[in-house]
Amino acid sequence: MSAPTRRRPRSRRRALLLLAASGVALVGVLTLAGVWLGLGVNALRVSATGEEPCLVASETDSDVRIRFDLVPARALCVRETGTERDEVVLASAPTGVVVGGIVFAVVGIAGTVLVLLPARRRPAPPSGDVPADRPVGAAGTG
Repeated sequence: MSAPTRRRPRSRRRALLLLAASGVALVGVLTLAGVWLGLGVNALRVSATGEEPCLVASETDSDVRIRFDLVPARALCVRETGTERDEVVLASAPTGVVVGGIVFAVVGIAGTVLVLLPARRRPAPPSGDVPADRPVGAAGTG
């Protein structure tokens, strides 16, 4: 069996970056969940009233279907009659909110992944050599 390896403790800076990135991702995901849940609830509310002819026809007609679009976020009742296609918007959400939620989610997830990846370390120069980015005689080069 090999000896256990000692892991370097993570820095506070890295922990704060991880907290911020995961927080941004969480805000984006919760925003999107709220928007799409709201669309579904509003579409159900409209269908419960029975006032929308397209929804009434969806119970009996196979050419009528309910569709949810991602961007712009909306719930549609689509009726295809021969060559015509009628779309009725049942519920919608502001496009800016949806795009903002997507951006926050993607940036937050990417940031979290980048923070979690192990940091690349430059190999130490052989003893006595001065790194190329530090001039000779600089502080700390003995």
